[in-house]
Formats: sequence, C-alpha cells, structure tokens
Amino acid sequence: MTHTFTRHTTDKHDELRPRGSAPVHVRRGAPEGQPLPEGCKPRFTLAADPDGVSPLAVVVRKDGGRLAVLTPDHEHLAELRLPPRKKRWRPAHEIHLPDGTLLRGREGTVPSLLLCLVMLPFVLLYLVALALSDSPGEVPTDPLRTAWKRPGTLFGRAALTESARGRFRVRGDGLDHRVAYAQAVAKYWER
Repeated sequence: MTHTFTRHTTDKHDELRPRGSAPVHVRRGAPEGQPLPEGCKPRFTLAADPDGVSPLAVVVRKDGGRLAVLTPDHEHLAELRLPPRKKRWRPAHEIHLPDGTLLRGREGTVPSLLLCLVMLPFVLLYLVALALSDSPGEVPTDPLRTAWKRPGTLFGRAALTESARGRFRVRGDGLDHRVAYAQAVAKYWER
C-alpha cells in the first residue's frame, strides 16, 4: 500500500498532511520533560497533536552532523545524512536503516531532467516576457523530482519519492512512515 503526504509550511509551524489521515505536526526541539540519549542535540519532533504531547518520532543531531530518527522510547529508526551545503549538482540525501539498508536520493531523475530540458525554451520565453513587463513575478523552480533508492539500482523501485509539486510517496513495504516524515522535514529544515 502506498502512503502519500504533502509538506505545508506556515509562519508559525510546519505540518505534514497524509492523504486520508490526521496531520502530523512538526515542532522544534524535543518534547518537554523527555530525556534524550547522551551526546544528542534535539532538532525537531514529529507529533500527532499541535502541542507535541504525543510524539511519533524525535529527530536529533549526533556527532558528525548526522540526524538520528528515534521513537519516543529512544529506539533507533534510521539515520539521515544530508548533503553538504555547497553541493549544487544533484545533492545526495541518504537514509541508513538499522538493518544496514542504504537509500540514496538524488535530486533530478532522468525523466525530470528530460522534462526540464524540454521546458527550458518555454521558461526562457516566460522570463523574457517577465523582464519586458512591469509586473513582479516569482522565478519558477526546476521541475525535478527526487527518488530514494538503493545505490546501484538505476531503474529499481524507489522506497520514497518526492514530486516536483512537493508530494511525497512511500511504498508500504519500503520504509517506516516516521522515517519518511523526518526525511521530508530534514530536507528543507534550516541547518
């Protein structure tokens, strides 16, 4: 079964909205009164309620800048590795699962890169028309999607995908939903 959700950001908080179920709220830090393992700095909490009273998972920063996804009982769900800030061309986001499975997501799959090349002339025409007009406009983003797969499987099924419109899809057997939620937030979270 495929699990689909979108990420929504407001001035006050972030929220993940799974299709057909209650939203998952993102809160900075760890829930009050909940101790963390030694050497871990809290980053954010995924909770079922806006106040963060019933957390689903806690994401903490470990040594070396890695992010660990923990259950409220400190069970290790996954480790997230974000690309360096200066990496511009196809940055790799990695998910390391406890069973040794590695999922690597690179921005820009082959179909999305081809779509980008096909749309490039239209985008350039749009930008020229925007420059000649007096109306302000936002610069469109690249129509790229990201797919987290096992390394070396070019055409294999992805465990987690993000569309160009910001919709995340998780295969039912591929990844824990809490790890997918944490990756969706960590990809865009302030470092």
